[in-house]
Amino acid sequence: MNERSFTLDLIMHSKRNLILRAAEKIIASGGIQGLSMQLVAKEAGVAAGTIYRYFKDKDDLILELRKDVLAQVASAILEDHHVGTLEQRFKRIWMKMHNYGKQPSPANLSYEQYAHLPESNTDEIRALEMKLFEPLHRLFEEGLTQGCIQPLHPRALYAVAMEPSMTMARAMRRGLIKYDEKDITLACDLCWRAIYIPTTPTN
Repeated sequence: MNERSFTLDLIMHSKRNLILRAAEKIIASGGIQGLSMQLVAKEAGVAAGTIYRYFKDKDDLILELRKDVLAQVASAILEDHHVGTLEQRFKRIWMKMHNYGKQPSPANLSYEQYAHLPESNTDEIRALEMKLFEPLHRLFEEGLTQGCIQPLHPRALYAVAMEPSMTMARAMRRGLIKYDEKDITLACDLCWRAIYIPTTPTN
């Protein structure tokens, strides 16, 4: 790639990211029903026609925004997923997921608005989730292979052991309840114990 091509790619990526962040901010403050290409263009500081160079319509913009946020989450919680024992890795991911989810960021506030829309729950999204969160699936698979994690499907293991971190984070973000550090640590430990099979000592 020559220098001119690299510069153009950088500019394209920068504008695309600017548009995504603008859409995220609008959805976070006014809900998904308040999203329009005109508002996105105004928020991003670009011409309305510019948006269509990157996204074919509003549904496509929302879909790409979801993919972008999924990548952000995976990057934030799985950075050092391979360090430590199975339990240490599980608890580190659980805590990072909780800490990420409790932040009142535009990404978190907007995600709730579009995460369950039919057009943003496609085979493409499910495949992307599997790819981005593969280290978490691999952690469960390791535990299953070692016989120290309950024999459930990885999605069921996630629902039982990981989703409580986000549920508690969401309640805190909405101001419904304030958990202290001791509560969070205990909840994390209980989630691990819910799927862990203790080793029976042999005499």
